[in-house]
Amino acid sequence: MTHKFFLFFAFTIFLNASVNAADFKVFNGMEGVDIVSLQGEIVEGDSDRFYALVKDRERVAVMLASPGGLVKEALRIGAKIRTDNFSTMVAPEGECFSACGLIWLSGARRYMSSNSLIGFHAAYREENGEYKESGVANAEIGSFLTHMGLRIEAIRFFTVAGPNEFLLLTPVRARALGIDIFEQHENTITTPFEVPTVDRHARRFVYYGILESRCMGFFKPDLDTIKQSQTKAFREGNLLVGSDKWIDIWLLILEEMKTEIAKTSPLMICLEIENELRSEGQQTGVDGPSFSCSKASTATEKAICENAILWTKDRAMNSLYFFIRSFGDTKLREKFLNDQREWIQVRDFCRNDKNCLNEIYDQRLNSFKEVDIPS
Repeated sequence: MTHKFFLFFAFTIFLNASVNAADFKVFNGMEGVDIVSLQGEIVEGDSDRFYALVKDRERVAVMLASPGGLVKEALRIGAKIRTDNFSTMVAPEGECFSACGLIWLSGARRYMSSNSLIGFHAAYREENGEYKESGVANAEIGSFLTHMGLRIEAIRFFTVAGPNEFLLLTPVRARALGIDIFEQHENTITTPFEVPTVDRHARRFVYYGILESRCMGFFKPDLDTIKQSQTKAFREGNLLVGSDKWIDIWLLILEEMKTEIAKTSPLMICLEIENELRSEGQQTGVDGPSFSCSKASTATEKAICENAILWTKDRAMNSLYFFIRSFGDTKLREKFLNDQREWIQVRDFCRNDKNCLNEIYDQRLNSFKEVDIPS
């Protein structure tokens, strides 16, 4: 059973549960996931109750239906959820406001529907019958959300509304604020990879630029594929937030990547970003290893052809071979060629063991991480 049908089951049993009183309940979910529901106002001691309830549970999905409550209790619950990589969910037409929304945000995987009501406002305290914003509580919320990696625009959204109003978070708004969500549609779910946040679009846009500008010499990917994918990432990211904010987001990521390249190496960064793009189901212009798989004859060659992770590593190794072979230093060139022959023999001992092959390639490529092949 896929997680899509598991989540449909989870939402169903949650909606059939009592919501009259503040309470924690545990349901035996499918696929080894325990469903813990938090319903009602969040009050003093609830974080301790939650900690006791989830103790020794490894896979937990927290279903939420609450008008909010004490911020400090919500943040403690959220910290546990984030530390233990629990999921958080708000059912279709379910309501999760104020402090409850903070708990939902803490999920390693956040689930919602287009008609889930998740609302936020600034933290407040009651003084003489009046509600006043709490600077201390809002600072704690800001710190918590910053540690989760959210941008300042998101933090402002969650704390800008007054105590008597709410800003509702829609799936589109969540993605514009850089919040990954799994969106429920009846019995199916849209993942963050299928409908990305603006931040994910920006990262893809920058990654494709690096593939074109710094990685062509290593991988020799299909340039048309890279340009088309980069154009798509730019168009969709720009559509989510508008030109000015879009430029700010991808420029910040570009600067971060420049620092990473200088600190690590172009080769290591190229391998990393190609792998990340492919793991998200994106085209990278790398459609095989350095050799023709139709002519693969050995167990090792066939194993490389069957493992996309090895394609870029094999292409990079092949490019390094020809690049270093062109060096004018005869002794250096001969040493490299001898080492390469020995390495190939060691590699071929792996036969069809893909873990072994990945380790062998990683060791060899790491020894050449300072080499930068011009694109």
